[in-house]
Amino acid sequence: MSSNFCSKPVDVSKFGLIYAGTQKNVGPSGVTIVIMRKDLVGNAQEITPVMFDYKIHVENNSLYNTPPCYGIYMCGLVFEDLLAQGGLKEVEKKNIKKAHILYDAIDESNGFYRCPVEKSVRSLMNVPFTLEKSDLEAEFIKEAAKEKNQKMIQLKGQRSVGGMRASIYNAMPLADIEKLVAFMKDFQVRHA
Repeated sequence: MSSNFCSKPVDVSKFGLIYAGTQKNVGPSGVTIVIMRKDLVGNAQEITPVMFDYKIHVENNSLYNTPPCYGIYMCGLVFEDLLAQGGLKEVEKKNIKKAHILYDAIDESNGFYRCPVEKSVRSLMNVPFTLEKSDLEAEFIKEAAKEKNQKMIQLKGQRSVGGMRASIYNAMPLADIEKLVAFMKDFQVRHA
């Protein structure tokens, strides 16, 4: 798991092992959280590197090597905040609301904006979109980054997909999604 980790409740009993990067919703990059079923501990093959033999970590209370203390501390602060928000069920509700606002703006733009992802599998964390007129995408990114538009940065899409991508992880407030949508609507009016 990566970008969706701690964005919603997950029934961990359905997994033998969850290997989760924290860099999106939980903490700084470099920290990894592993949740493993107890019956799987101790079954590593002889060729398994020591760092992936989780029996060693269990026997050493996750302290086999020097842990990234600052990263773990930051994760702890995030976990406290997630609990203060009401837990992952409440966080998921917020994430659904944010994603719906942004996807609705795309879907209701009469084709000016397009989402290349099938509705049934759209992410709540990363919203990719393109413009009907692809030659306007660089202008969209440039205008979004201007100060009057709240410096909306890092909207350029991934190299393999292109277009734009809004990352709306847990820490992204609803107000910022609303600002992005207002900008998108204004941009459409000026460039349609």
